[in-house]
Amino acid sequence: MNRAPDGVAVDLLFAARPFTGLEHHALHTLRGLRIAGASVDVWTPQNILADMGDAAQGHRLVPFSPVPRPLRLGREQWAVPWRFGVHPRGYRVMHCISGVAPLLTRIPLVLSVPDLTFRVFPRDLHPKARLYFGFLVPRSIRLARRIIVSSEAIRRQVIDLYHIAPERVHRVPLCADAIFTPRPGPEVLAVRKQYGLPERYILCVATVDVRKDLGRLRAAYDLLPADMLDTALVVAGRTNPGSERLARELTRPSRRGHVIGLGYVPRDALPALYSGASAFVYPSRYEGFGLPVLEAMSCGSPVIVSASAALAELVGEAGVVLRTESVEELTRALERLLRFEDERRRQAQLALERAAEFSVGRLGAETVDVYEQALQA
Repeated sequence: MNRAPDGVAVDLLFAARPFTGLEHHALHTLRGLRIAGASVDVWTPQNILADMGDAAQGHRLVPFSPVPRPLRLGREQWAVPWRFGVHPRGYRVMHCISGVAPLLTRIPLVLSVPDLTFRVFPRDLHPKARLYFGFLVPRSIRLARRIIVSSEAIRRQVIDLYHIAPERVHRVPLCADAIFTPRPGPEVLAVRKQYGLPERYILCVATVDVRKDLGRLRAAYDLLPADMLDTALVVAGRTNPGSERLARELTRPSRRGHVIGLGYVPRDALPALYSGASAFVYPSRYEGFGLPVLEAMSCGSPVIVSASAALAELVGEAGVVLRTESVEELTRALERLLRFEDERRRQAQLALERAAEFSVGRLGAETVDVYEQALQA
């Protein structure tokens, strides 16, 4: 069994309700570390302790007082040195999962970089977030002894854009939560009734914002043949501030079929929602990994993704990777899955086999290895 060095702190001060992919990535990391025999200190806001569940087991929680929402962005820059000082005793490694480290705190740093949206698609971020990440992430990258990314696509971007030595950047893939498994028919039926969904539906679980390219999905759905009018388009996910107009456009009345916007869906309902989908589509223009895609695959949903490098890497041969941004290409991919049951079953089986390659145990063991390398650097 692996064992992490003593004196490791994992920074979760960015975490807030409702949890998104980054928070769940952090909780998976804690679960993986426990499996690897590692116990760490977890710096966490006090008001999310009850939401951490079994991820907290085996670790020492170090709660920080909640702060008003306007102060949440950047709190690590003052809260950590205020509490521990510039040179905290007892800590040998600090792992910051949000891509940003407290720059005034001098502890050997392991930095997880989820993606580089602020650099690659800066207009997709709120100006405040663009300034925050644009200023702090590059400085954190240069301070880090070791950098963790979840895909080879992001690894190459970090190395090329910031001229980082390749041996400092490690690919450690994410994993899906254990709840994401194929669900039986009665459970799927119950969730369909709960949300008013028909027997056949195309699903997308994503935050509504420009980068996800959901407008292309809506346009492709509108082009489906008339004999597929019984298939709904279902979009689940909260709307980012500033994207309200896009959300309204996505769910405007359709002349062909029907579009259902569910908004935020509780996590325990998602496995059945994925399991019942005739196809899961994730047309995002840019991702660091694509956790909803892995969740869908883990539930046996056939997937269609954009040509974004990280998504293509994740899916491999186990789904449909679109070659272009053409609306018509996406329509053809949807029509094939909806029309041919054998193809849909084949893709679902490939998805399950591919998803099995990503485990929480692997995540924990490879993270421990990076901690050891950071200490030896």
